[in-house]
Order: sequence, then structure tokens, then C-alpha cells
Amino acid sequence: MPHNLRVVDYVIGVPGSLHDSTLFSHTRIFHHPQAFLGANEWIWVDTVYPSLTWCVVPFKKPSGRELAADLKFFNYHLSLIRVHSEHFFGSLKGRFQSLQELCFQIQNQTDLDYANMWIRCCLILHNMIIDIEEELGLSASADTYNTEAQGWGESLINGNQSEASENDDEYVGLPGQIFHNHVKDMLLHSLLKAIP
Repeated sequence: MPHNLRVVDYVIGVPGSLHDSTLFSHTRIFHHPQAFLGANEWIWVDTVYPSLTWCVVPFKKPSGRELAADLKFFNYHLSLIRVHSEHFFGSLKGRFQSLQELCFQIQNQTDLDYANMWIRCCLILHNMIIDIEEELGLSASADTYNTEAQGWGESLINGNQSEASENDDEYVGLPGQIFHNHVKDMLLHSLLKAIP
């Protein structure tokens, strides 16, 4: 889901209750992130998801200790970004009230297939509505999110290359952790530059 609340990948058809990270592992974006994300793109997620080179999670509080101030600051700003995914669910369920609660019981595979088709149709229509709103200039949300993202500037996406190469030795751990720390530093640097 980019900043315009468009659906780019989804998983439906798994009955029952599953953990978000388990469902995430069934998505196409999990298995083929390069098909969805450019070289300088990643997704913001919560702590139940894995830290990968294209998947940025909040920092977890160490057992028995507090998070450092810069990590709390990063987590706060990450939560401001991630709230857009909640806006998506509100927007989708607002447009398609039937998604609040499907009014039939799923008792067999045919019922499950029908429910999946219903949900898939709502997702497709949601994207079509976004396209039409953008064509007619009615979509303020895309402009708002794009302005917000551009406000961080290229330094967050590409980093200051000279600074990044100097700091590369400071980053240790798995590739996802290294990327996570690099994004944190770039975000904090960008936000601090914006303070008058």
C-alpha cells in the first residue's frame, strides 16, 4: 500500500485466526520484494514482522531497560507513518460496509470461495476509486502523503553518500538490522535538519 492507500498486495482465503507475520510470509511481496519495491523503497511495519533490508520495524525495548532517546524518537515517527495503514482499513471498510461483517456463514469451500471473491472485488473497486479520484483531482490524501514523504527529501531515501560510507563500519548485525539502523540514522538526520 503506497502513500495513496492503493492496495499492491494482499492475502485472502486463509480461514481462521493466524498471526500477522504468518500471513505476511504468504504474500508475494515477502517472496519477491523487488517486484513491488524499487531500489530505494521499503515498507514500514510493526514489531511482529521480520527486520529485512526492505522491511523496517520499530526498535524493541530491551529486557529490563529503556530505549535510548534516539530510538524512542525513531519509533514515534515510525508510528506516525504506520498509522496510514490504519487509515487504509478505515477507508476500505467505510467504502464497503459489507466488509465490516459479511452477512453469511462460511460452511463449505463454495462459501469460502464466495467470501474471497467478495473481498477481492472490494479491493479491486477500492483501487479503481483511487484511480478515478486522482484523475478527477478529488484525492487529497495522495497529495498529503506525497508532500509528507517529499518533506524528508532525498537524504532519507538515498542518504548522504559520504556520511553513509563513513558510518557503514558502525552498523553490525544481520542485513535487515544494518538497514534498519541506517534508515533510523537517515530519518533522524533529516528530521533534525528540518528543526529551525
